[in-house]
Amino acid sequence: MKKDVLRILMCASEAIPFVKTGGLADVVGSLPKALKKQGCDVKIFLPLYRAIKQTKFKLELCSDKIFIPVGVHHFTGYIWKSKTEEGIEVFFLEKDEFFDRSYLYGNPDPQRGDYEDNAERFILFCRAVFSLCMHIKWIPDIFHIHDWQAALVSPYLVYHWRTVERFGSVKSLLTIHNLAFQGIFPGIFFDLTHLPYHFFNMEGMEYWGQCNFLKAGIVCSDYISTVSPTYAKQIQTPEHGYGLDGVLRNRADHLTGILNGIDAETWDPSNDPFIPAPYDAENLAGKRVCKKKLLRELGLMPDLIDRPLCAIIGRMTHQKGYDLIYSIAPKIFDSGGALVVLGTGNPDIEALFRKLNTQYSGQCAAIFDFDEALAHRIEAGADIFLMPSRFEPCGLNQMYSLRYGTVPVVFATGGLEDSVIDVKAAPEKGTGFKFYNYSDKDFWEALEKAFKLFETEKWVDIQKRGMKQDFSWDSSARKYVNLYETILSS
Repeated sequence: MKKDVLRILMCASEAIPFVKTGGLADVVGSLPKALKKQGCDVKIFLPLYRAIKQTKFKLELCSDKIFIPVGVHHFTGYIWKSKTEEGIEVFFLEKDEFFDRSYLYGNPDPQRGDYEDNAERFILFCRAVFSLCMHIKWIPDIFHIHDWQAALVSPYLVYHWRTVERFGSVKSLLTIHNLAFQGIFPGIFFDLTHLPYHFFNMEGMEYWGQCNFLKAGIVCSDYISTVSPTYAKQIQTPEHGYGLDGVLRNRADHLTGILNGIDAETWDPSNDPFIPAPYDAENLAGKRVCKKKLLRELGLMPDLIDRPLCAIIGRMTHQKGYDLIYSIAPKIFDSGGALVVLGTGNPDIEALFRKLNTQYSGQCAAIFDFDEALAHRIEAGADIFLMPSRFEPCGLNQMYSLRYGTVPVVFATGGLEDSVIDVKAAPEKGTGFKFYNYSDKDFWEALEKAFKLFETEKWVDIQKRGMKQDFSWDSSARKYVNLYETILSS
């Protein structure tokens, strides 16, 4: 069913520019802008965290007290409203008892972990979606819900809200950003949901005697999407399914993958305020200037200007393959190359790269920080971007790198498989280098191939092909609009 104007309500636990802990926020903040360009009427619903209250955003109270049942309690809350620069309305659930905290999901100290009442917090948030729609007198065509924190919107729609006439034709789309995070809680929490008791079984929300919020959303949503086509296939396998591969295979005919986009205005080497010289695919002279200044800024040897400069930016976790990078780093240096690392995370991983910093002074620069401006300068100044992730639902850095003429070397998984064309497999179309067996040997073979081509005229052709790829949100938004129309027609 094709509608003149599609009404979409994005329900999620975070979104830029209001609050962010990871890539989820980038999607929920960026996709609505692109959907609006496609003619959609999009609104966003988020919890009102302390971090949002402390920002510069203007908030306007837009509801009387609302009542939200959770278990035996009838909590009260308020709905607030703001707008993005593009004019998209963003609504927030105020319930200070649950959301006025220093962190979104729990204390970053592993000894303290997630908040013990996360189940109750996000049951409340999901139930408040109905109150929001009634108070603003706006019923969407589709609830586009994201990850486990919003996943219960789908079972509430199925078992409660569709009995209300205005909600009878409303559909739901669940996007899974990372299947590793499912919202699993002790079975006793099921009583808080007010969902029918028969839903707590193997075909519903029950998961080995526990409540699995994401599973409930998978079972009840009209359609499920992931953030890349390859990841949509991988999560149906035991290796990547985190115990839900069977559930996802049962929904395979209603499961698809749409590659995330990037903000093509923020990540544009021809107009980037963070880099020392602009450049584009037609004139790469500015990239050499960026590299020269980056070497000087980071204290690396100036004669590296004509040698391959490798980089990695991101969270220091085992998922991102830092162990492989550390393993092959001596070969990078022995080959006359250099390595730049920017990120924070696992203290053990940080310690390894501090050691490299000392051992290979002048060829290695490891910065343990989150620095957005420096990230742009590294993307512009580096020659090769390393992304040997064990799994990667989508990934963004490889797309930033391609746009900046920084050739990626990646493990062929998830969104990395979908966004990088292997030079070895397609010499005239390739945009980067892939390896297919997760080992330091195969990783080095792919990187060594890049090093050899770096010394030839073919390197510029690879850079230019990558820079001409379209990874904008406009492209992804068109696919989402087609999916919305498919869902409404089913």
